Amino acid sequence: MPSSKDRRAVEVPLHVYEQLAQIAQTEDRTIASVVYQLLFTALGNYHPTWIPSKHLSRLNEHAQQVLALAREEALSFNHQYIGTEHLLLGLLREQDGLAALALEKLGVTLDAVRAAVEKKIGRGDQPVQEEIDYVPRARKVLSLALDEAERQGSGYVRTEHILLGIVRDGGGVGADILDSFGVLGKVRAQVFELLG
Repeated sequence: MPSSKDRRAVEVPLHVYEQLAQIAQTEDRTIASVVYQLLFTALGNYHPTWIPSKHLSRLNEHAQQVLALAREEALSFNHQYIGTEHLLLGLLREQDGLAALALEKLGVTLDAVRAAVEKKIGRGDQPVQEEIDYVPRARKVLSLALDEAERQGSGYVRTEHILLGIVRDGGGVGADILDSFGVLGKVRAQVFELLG
């Protein structure tokens, strides 16, 4: 049973309440049953958010290097954010990681991915002056990488977990580029083959 603190009334904006009431009336249900169904559905699709200050220590040195290299790649393109395409470039540049080896075996090269990023997104007009942050999709990929590490019983997130996160998410620019090279569906098998 939830504590009284968790069961306290939740205030919602009037327009949200009106939408819930309209759905409930249309479906001849109570507002509580509509809210329950919406929350139950949302929780089923929930993925925890990756928070650098909280989860960075869970990455091994090679995976941390991938993030530093991804930032460098974003800045070299004058992008004001770090996206999954920058993570993919960081994985390719971190030659000591298993992800770079897996991508190499699949024929994916750093130059080809850089060219694909430039074609797909282009370059920014001027150098970035302020601090840049991860886009929500990149954070999702990194939270999926944490999940991949836990599923494999690893105490740390390694480069291959980040690569598997990109593949598992499947919707970012990084995954699109891998798909355009015809290797998106082959990455997981290649990683596990190298892991033995």
